[in-house]
Amino acid sequence: MDDLTKELLDKVLKAHGIENASKFQNVKINTHIGGAVWGIKGYDKALEDVVFEASLTEQRSTWTNIFSRGYTSSFEPGKVELFDENGSLLENLENPRASFKGHTVETSWTRSQLIYFSSYATWNYTTAPFNFLVPGTEIKKLESWDENGETLERLEVIYPEGFATHSKRQVFYFGVDGLLKRHDYWPDVLGGSSATQVIEDYKEFDGIRTGTKRRIYVLNDEDNTYSKDFVLVSIDILDVQFK
Repeated sequence: MDDLTKELLDKVLKAHGIENASKFQNVKINTHIGGAVWGIKGYDKALEDVVFEASLTEQRSTWTNIFSRGYTSSFEPGKVELFDENGSLLENLENPRASFKGHTVETSWTRSQLIYFSSYATWNYTTAPFNFLVPGTEIKKLESWDENGETLERLEVIYPEGFATHSKRQVFYFGVDGLLKRHDYWPDVLGGSSATQVIEDYKEFDGIRTGTKRRIYVLNDEDNTYSKDFVLVSIDILDVQFK
């Protein structure tokens, strides 16, 4: 890692509260998640009023109230499960990543596939930028980007093999304060389609700063822009508890 990359990375980690993040092992988030993608996949309002609980040290998480009140799910990169309100197993999927082969944005999902996608994605959103420190991750500072008159510094992050995420290569944009403002990626499970997440309304929870309003749009790779006319996913975080 070169000096300019390390300087920006240190600034970003400090801005988000890295000195406090190391104190915690788990996180619990109350959130409303909407947007067009869930209806396209066949499960509109599947994550309308849910609780996300996850380990901060490994890719492992659960949803509560997913699909239906009282339903729960479990996730790890190699397996997902769905349980009803009585704790009975409804379905599970081994090696979930392989099940998306040949998918596009329009391809319908099973409930297990939705669990996999929403779980790894939310885990990644919740742990960034701290997950830049996952062993084997490569980081490089790119040229800055002008976003509506605001100069944003950028980091290219390439995650290691076996790490459950949208795409190995992702690009993160940071404001002058070091906080994450935008996040570009190309989800493999959606056929490599282009997307960008805009992060706003930062709040501090237990010394860790995170954006509580997140909107995901279609990214135009030709000019690196996006339109807010069509919201793929909306995430509104109501509360965060670190443990």
